[in-house]
Amino acid sequence: MPQGSVLGPLLFAMYISPMSNVVAAHGLCYHQYADDTQPYMFIRPRSATDPFRTLSLCVDDVCRWFRENRLPLNPSKTEAVLFGTRIQRDKVPTSGGIDVAGTLVPFCDKVKLLGVTFDSALSMDQHVTEVVCSCNYHVRSLRHIQPLLTPDVSKMLAHSIVTSRLDHANALLSGTINGNLNRLQVAQNSLARVVCQASHSASTIELRWQLHWLPI
Repeated sequence: MPQGSVLGPLLFAMYISPMSNVVAAHGLCYHQYADDTQPYMFIRPRSATDPFRTLSLCVDDVCRWFRENRLPLNPSKTEAVLFGTRIQRDKVPTSGGIDVAGTLVPFCDKVKLLGVTFDSALSMDQHVTEVVCSCNYHVRSLRHIQPLLTPDVSKMLAHSIVTSRLDHANALLSGTINGNLNRLQVAQNSLARVVCQASHSASTIELRWQLHWLPI
């Protein structure tokens, strides 16, 4: 089937569905979105000399299944991450990495999944930093062309290029520190001032009320 066809995603999901049996045979869980698969496991610090042996064996079997079904697996696009507190992570040996198709994959401090950056401590600090930087970039761009836009077009662009980034997967920010929420609120306040063509000292509470925007 050609890429981009209507039946392509459904047929591809059916084609690789038996891979779940390979992962389940090792007692691991996994998440899958299109051709992006993430097996994961729970480990206890210092519970074994090689806590990732089960994961390595599972990956070997998955690679074998891929070869048998004529699907390429690119180790250079494979990442590994260990989530936990700093004290817990220090107790787990990660210097050896994980062997994937003959390639040693080192552990990263962060990974990006479906547009969300997860750091090893799950603090969401890095994700918020990247969202704020992206929003500020587009707010500055919108400010340059704001005098040429009508109010309706300005609101539409604000939602499509900035608000969509603030809303994406925002449920994952539940429980994060107030500092991260405040940084996102500052980005939204800047956007509100640009859309309403208000000064930097204007009250954003009134501006958000006019735009019918909820705070972060």
